[in-house]
Amino acid sequence: MTFLKHFGASFIFTGISVFGQVGINTANPMGTFHVDGGKNNPSSGSPSLTQSTDDFIVTQSGNVGLGSISPSVKLEISTTGTPTTPVPGIMITDGLQGKNKVLTSDENGVGIWKRQSLELVVGIMGNGYNLPFFFDYNYHHTGSSIELPPGKWLVTVNLLSVNNPNSVLDEDDYIWFRSTFSDSQTFTDKSQDIEGNADKISGMLQGPVPTGSLKYNIANGQLIINNKSGINKKYWLIVGNAEVIGNPTASNYLDRLGGSNWGENIISAVPIQ
Repeated sequence: MTFLKHFGASFIFTGISVFGQVGINTANPMGTFHVDGGKNNPSSGSPSLTQSTDDFIVTQSGNVGLGSISPSVKLEISTTGTPTTPVPGIMITDGLQGKNKVLTSDENGVGIWKRQSLELVVGIMGNGYNLPFFFDYNYHHTGSSIELPPGKWLVTVNLLSVNNPNSVLDEDDYIWFRSTFSDSQTFTDKSQDIEGNADKISGMLQGPVPTGSLKYNIANGQLIINNKSGINKKYWLIVGNAEVIGNPTASNYLDRLGGSNWGENIISAVPIQ
């Protein structure tokens, strides 16, 4: 009978230990599992920042802290470092570690060390559009596009503007055009994924241009596209929204604007978030 009572008491005590807070080197655990490596925490109240630098803790929410007794994320590492004298808090030796490498994740979130490089996406240039020298507030497809993965991107557009070979322009003849991106290969509505008011890349061409001559100019600019779709998405380059000064004839146009025929034309993007 005495043995049974002793066994029962031991069983009850063990159950309380399992479902309560466990402390090692501390009688005052601050989480579900708390190890005071230096055995320097007070018997009551919270340890100071200095005292907690040698602690390991698992909180009730499952967060893990190393050097911190109140981790706010799943894994928080806090060292005694400062901006002037930093102290490393992480070391991963996976065989790929090396000087100036960065920890990079794959599509599944698995991290490995890699050489730091700029992620660059380059678009595909189409046939372009012959943009006439007259007022036209509509946009037109160039056939050029860029496909962007999810995220925020800084998109750079470089376009050559040149008159068609048979055009003649007086010195007062002038065209100002704009370009932007559409979500559709058919429609020409501006993409709602473009952020901010800087949503166009503009350029111009001005006479005089004598018979049989060509005149060139470059339109260059940047805008921000935020692809929130969760999948790769294609954005189509559209040109137009043109304003004209002077009295150029109807035979004048910008030759294959935004097309692959001109080596200066390029669409590229880099991630910014």
